[in-house]
Amino acid sequence: MKMEAEIVVSNLVKSYSNNMKALKGIDLRVAKGDFFTLLGPNGAGKSTLIKVLTTLLVKDSGEFTIGGINPEQEKAKIQTYIGVASQENEIDPNEKVENLLVFQGRLFGLSYSEAKLRAEELINLFQLAEYRSKRSETLSGGYKRRLHCALALVHRPKVLFLDEPTVGMDPLARANFWEVINQLNKKETTTIFLTTQYLDEADKNANAMAFILNGKIEYSGTISEFKNKVSKSEAMSLDDSYLEFIKSLSNN
Repeated sequence: MKMEAEIVVSNLVKSYSNNMKALKGIDLRVAKGDFFTLLGPNGAGKSTLIKVLTTLLVKDSGEFTIGGINPEQEKAKIQTYIGVASQENEIDPNEKVENLLVFQGRLFGLSYSEAKLRAEELINLFQLAEYRSKRSETLSGGYKRRLHCALALVHRPKVLFLDEPTVGMDPLARANFWEVINQLNKKETTTIFLTTQYLDEADKNANAMAFILNGKIEYSGTISEFKNKVSKSEAMSLDDSYLEFIKSLSNN
């Protein structure tokens, strides 16, 4: 049965600007409820695509919708529909963890009591309890990433964009983080759109993927199909399949 599309991208073009890589006619579909990962080497255009889809960059041409919403025409609506945890930890360094979460809830229209309750839920979910009264600047890189992701989830988005979310996390923190994200994906059917250079994370957690290189989508489908395409065997790791695929593209 064909799954309902959550993200639809058609011939999306963005020229190189401000050190952001170009996109050269991106076509992409992400099904509702997918745990989707966008893979590719540094400079391939992953972050550029996420910034365009989340309205942080303006496309040159092409079309895209998220949940049937045209983000460029309905910016207020899309801001409540998606959550974004970008590579940059853009958090007020002098504010305390709990206050940041409560303030974020208030920005999204929650009452003070609702915002306090949601903050408490996320503090527990991301294991931030011992840091709730600490200024964000005192957190380690890994805990800042947890807080950043918690802030992206305050309003219960239908689609969560995660751009290199576990950079700076130790192995235990990474495992705990993915347990939370998988719970969101499976129990709340939140669609996940992930970029990561940790291919073991993508292999273990995602069910769908695309491979981008030089601003073009070179593959889109399931991870198992990708492995079969490269090696005729799902037994090959995603790391090895990734390397073999890049070699094959270089030889063409």
